[in-house]
Amino acid sequence: MYIGLRLALEDAKPMRAPRKTDASHFVSMIFPFGGFGRTCRHDLTSKEITEFRAECVRSFCLAVSPSAVMDYKNVDQGQDGACTFVGLLNLVALMGRRDLIPVNPKRWRASWLRLDRDQCEDLAECLDLLASKSILGTCASTGLRYIPIRSRGKREMCFNPSYWVSDPLSLADRYGASIADVEATPWVYHNANLVESLIDDGRAVAINFAEHTRTCVGYNEDELLFCDNWCKSYEEDADTNGTYRSLFKAGLSVCGKWACYSWMREVVYVDKGREGGGGSLDNPIVLD
Repeated sequence: MYIGLRLALEDAKPMRAPRKTDASHFVSMIFPFGGFGRTCRHDLTSKEITEFRAECVRSFCLAVSPSAVMDYKNVDQGQDGACTFVGLLNLVALMGRRDLIPVNPKRWRASWLRLDRDQCEDLAECLDLLASKSILGTCASTGLRYIPIRSRGKREMCFNPSYWVSDPLSLADRYGASIADVEATPWVYHNANLVESLIDDGRAVAINFAEHTRTCVGYNEDELLFCDNWCKSYEEDADTNGTYRSLFKAGLSVCGKWACYSWMREVVYVDKGREGGGGSLDNPIVLD
């Protein structure tokens, strides 16, 4: 069901990012989440946690209330390869819709073990497994919205145009890009518009990017803010050779947004009652 939506993208003609480009936003290289060089701490103090979260609240346009960020109590995936499942649990909790995946946060590992996986390849696989094990809530098919962004195969370069806006000039104006930039890497700007429009509408977004799934709750000019899946006393500053910022701290994470928009694979968000199928933001893809 969900996997089929992503696999269907392979019927489209693959696109190609320019080998050399003056485009100011496309990030030509990302590092898998597990492939970073890291500087880590495990002993953040309560003061450091509060100060960092407060800085994030001040610095980002948020989909959720400031108190939701300041008081964020996440499910901690620990060392488990369960970021897709845990990311979805944190998404529905932040949106006040635990009924969509009615799993006790304190007993989430029992549900994860029922999936019989060390890890899920993507959100689509995780959602299919949750459905097959009757872990999704009865209203999940209408309450959770899944959009595949790029294909699994064909080097992940087949894209889903169903949510793309019809006017590239509006994207160029919004993001300070040229029409040539938008035409060279259109998915980058359509992804930016999708995520930031959802955030503006008060909807957090689970994003699969760089082999990690986490819940985006805010954006600013350069970066995205995520409510992530590890404990709040942990800090990890990743070395991406200056390509983009990747910082996990105090239960949150901050990442260069153009890297995410260049390479994100799929998203899930919680619907707020809009009707219809199709594929635009106002009529998002519905998983039946």
